[in-house]
Parts: sequence; structure tokens; C-alpha cells
Amino acid sequence: MEQRWSPRTRADLDVDLSFRGEIVSGCKVRDIGMGGLFVEIEREFPRDTVVELKFKIQHDGQDTRHRIRATVARACDNGLGMMFCDFDAGTFRSLQEVLHYVQGQSSSGSTEQADSALRTH
Repeated sequence: MEQRWSPRTRADLDVDLSFRGEIVSGCKVRDIGMGGLFVEIEREFPRDTVVELKFKIQHDGQDTRHRIRATVARACDNGLGMMFCDFDAGTFRSLQEVLHYVQGQSSSGSTEQADSALRTH
């Protein structure tokens, strides 16, 4: 049964995960929405683990870095389904910027908008 409260957009976005001082680089965001995301990652994390996601996006030739905390909601063979936590104004603004970037990629043809049938993660 679907438990998301926000739609997801397909993505192809690099992200690093930080957990207790350790950084896991080279992860890929496959879909993202205001409520959470799915990350392809080789390493396993148990459910309810809180990690910090580190995004770097380019806009108008400048790199912008965003740090957003998320909780592992589901683990599977190819990655982690995560829900965003600590949903304050700063997190909301960061998510808006990351989503705007991803949706800009989508409109340029490199990714496509997820529809309500996207339920694999």
C-alpha cells in the first residue's frame, strides 16, 4: 500500500550520505519528492537510521550545496527509500531548490516526470 504524501519526480542526481562521521560517496538519487527519495547505494543501513544527505547542484554556473537529514524507511537490494526529517524552513527551501533543479533536468529531456504509477521504491 502506498504511504507517500507527496508525488515523486524521476531523477539522476549524485548525492553523498553522511552517517556518524563516515561519508558514502557516489550514491544516485533515482526519484525525489517533498516527502522523501530513493537512493541507489551499495551499503546497507537499517530501517530508522538517520543520515545526512549532501547534494551539490549547479545553477547559473555556481555550485550550491544542500544538506538534508533523512530517515531510512525501507531497504532493498538496490538501495534505500528515505523520508526527510527535521522539516523546518531551511529544509523546505533546500528541497525546493533540489526539486527545481531535478525538474529542470526533466524538462530538458534528461529525466522524466514521475506519474502516480511510479511505486517501485
